[in-house]
Amino acid sequence: MQAVLILAGVSVVAAALLAAFGYLLRWQHLPSCPADAALVFGTGTEWKARSRWMTAARLFKEGVVQHIIVSGGVSVPAEGITEAAWFREKLVEEGVPADRIVLEDRATHTGENAAFALPLIQQRGFRSVVLVMSDFEGIRAHLTAKKAWWGQPVQIYNCHAASPGHWSPWTWWLTREGRRWTWYTVPRLFRYRLLPYLWLRTASVDVSLAPPP
Repeated sequence: MQAVLILAGVSVVAAALLAAFGYLLRWQHLPSCPADAALVFGTGTEWKARSRWMTAARLFKEGVVQHIIVSGGVSVPAEGITEAAWFREKLVEEGVPADRIVLEDRATHTGENAAFALPLIQQRGFRSVVLVMSDFEGIRAHLTAKKAWWGQPVQIYNCHAASPGHWSPWTWWLTREGRRWTWYTVPRLFRYRLLPYLWLRTASVDVSLAPPP
């Protein structure tokens, strides 16, 4: 009986730690007042894309952001246009005014999404940006932007798109797909030398972590 209780206790602790790790990957932090813009990272994968543009549209409609930057220069085969142009079309369909959408259509990967968005942010005088990435890549997006925008007067916030049916911070380790997306993200934190930015702080970049909304 004692062995059973110990095993049950260990299982509960392990599940709690795995869930905490999932929420670390998700990395959510919303602004307390309207942010200047959302930056939506491009993707050609349908379910990821839909979740991201729906999240960005919701943020705009709820007044959380005032503009939306869509980034992605890779061509979407089924659409014949870039990721950024595809996202813009979908956002307009969702009721976001075209003049509130800023197009960045050169980036071909996450690092370029952040780097190529910076001149647009600077040109428009944006000082606060909410990142919109898939939830299991939240911390990767945050640290990538922090690295690319280091020393710039831009506050970084996060509202990453959910991946229902594919990944959950609560249960990611219970499914093959959940584990696959987790281990897709984790090695990239090391490969692109992002982890040091987890602890580095500057006065111009808000890196605090708050519970998900």
